Amino acid sequence: MPINLSTEQKDLAETLDDVWSGVAPGDDVWPSIRELGLTEIPFPGGSGGADGTFRDLTVVMTGLGRVLGSAPYLSSVVMAGLALLDAADRDTRDEVLPGIVSGARTAALVCGAGIVTSAIRGEVAGERELTLSGVQHAVVDGESAELLVVVTTGPDGTDLALVEGSAPGVRRSVGEQLDGTRQLATVEFDGATARRISGPDLASRLEGVRSRILIALAAEQVGLARRCLEMAVEYAGTRQQFGRTIGSFQGIKHKLVDLLIAIELAEATVLDASGGAERGSDGASAAEVADFAAASRVLASRAAMTAAEEAIQVHGGIGFTWEHSLHHYFRRAKADQLLFGDEYAYVQAVGESLTMG
Repeated sequence: MPINLSTEQKDLAETLDDVWSGVAPGDDVWPSIRELGLTEIPFPGGSGGADGTFRDLTVVMTGLGRVLGSAPYLSSVVMAGLALLDAADRDTRDEVLPGIVSGARTAALVCGAGIVTSAIRGEVAGERELTLSGVQHAVVDGESAELLVVVTTGPDGTDLALVEGSAPGVRRSVGEQLDGTRQLATVEFDGATARRISGPDLASRLEGVRSRILIALAAEQVGLARRCLEMAVEYAGTRQQFGRTIGSFQGIKHKLVDLLIAIELAEATVLDASGGAERGSDGASAAEVADFAAASRVLASRAAMTAAEEAIQVHGGIGFTWEHSLHHYFRRAKADQLLFGDEYAYVQAVGESLTMG
């Protein structure tokens, strides 16, 4: 697949720039997302979706990264939505997914080593009920989501479970946040009863979902980095020192050019990865998609952090003030960098794939 956007995808990116032109970091953009039908993009028409591509979804994530608008898009559409679509059983998809697709209901994906199935109850209406125990931190939009899609470990291995966020035995809390524009919650289960919704080949399907989540997050980081570069270039072109704009100084020029190269490389990698991750695409195995995801994760995380840091440096004293929006971009860049584990594991995965190749 070509490493560029189609005409329709470019039009979508321009539309989002126009619609969100006045959005400040943390502003609620969920109503506009639903109005534009962006929640429908990655889902099939049978579920009420738009039969869009995964790359279409990354265009939306890039746009959200540019403005840092507040919305449960990553949590509900990308993470929980793709988990339900790819890894849940057919009945659950038919019942639950339409609400996620329309945006009428929101969900969060609770995944990690912290949740276990402490008991398996008898079948109810042909379905097994699971009793969940454990704690998971840093759950994206975990406090506000109506539904929790839970990856849990039990006697039979990995299971996928569904539970209402307000169900007995579920406790959700939010502490001090590094990034005030995206909520990360602690979710605790204390004997909560959940519905088992595992589909076939669960473990391999969840690996595929994980890879697409990483690529989607990398697309957001690219949008964030690009916006930081734009702000730095704009400021360097107007701020004067010693009778000259600071953008005319070689030190500033080199800084901005290096940043542009890092962003272009990250963006190309994300575009390549999004094409390889298309459902049913030719020539991209699960292992290859995982390699694409790891490379995207590393390059986009580094580009976002560097862009936020360098933009603050270019702005000088004003870049450190609470009133300027750059601190939001720095906080999001750092939060995204930490969200799914240490970068070293992804660097190691990329290195191993190159060695084996």
